[in-house]
Amino acid sequence: MDWERTPQSVEEWLAVAKRHRSDARLLKKAKHYSSAWNSVGFSIECYLKAAIMNKFRLNRWPDKSEKPDLWVHEPIELLRVLGVTTNSLGKHPVRSRLKTVLDWHRQHGYNPNALPEKFAEQIYDAAFSSDGVVEWIAQTFHLPC
Repeated sequence: MDWERTPQSVEEWLAVAKRHRSDARLLKKAKHYSSAWNSVGFSIECYLKAAIMNKFRLNRWPDKSEKPDLWVHEPIELLRVLGVTTNSLGKHPVRSRLKTVLDWHRQHGYNPNALPEKFAEQIYDAAFSSDGVVEWIAQTFHLPC
């Protein structure tokens, strides 16, 4: 298996997203809060990349030279590609949960300090609760989740 291969379909992005979601649940349960936080963020990144593929009807993930704006890890940048900002959501119920999820940045994974349990719980719930960000992404961008 080629471990350096980028997902090339909505289904592949969703498979990676679900793997990180499962990892986040297990890591949180094992009290590895920093790692759980990171897995939530990577999961959201992958759900958003699936949404991009679906919205723009891409038949493969574009090369970095073709679409460098898609080769980012920050959810806020991926939301911009989808045409979404927290302001554009107005008073939508997911807005506060989305703001919590947008606190995640890839560079947090390099922080040597432990993350408090409270923060891991907050981002996990904001992302994966029945009225959370993943459900909103799935409904808004017509993804099977």
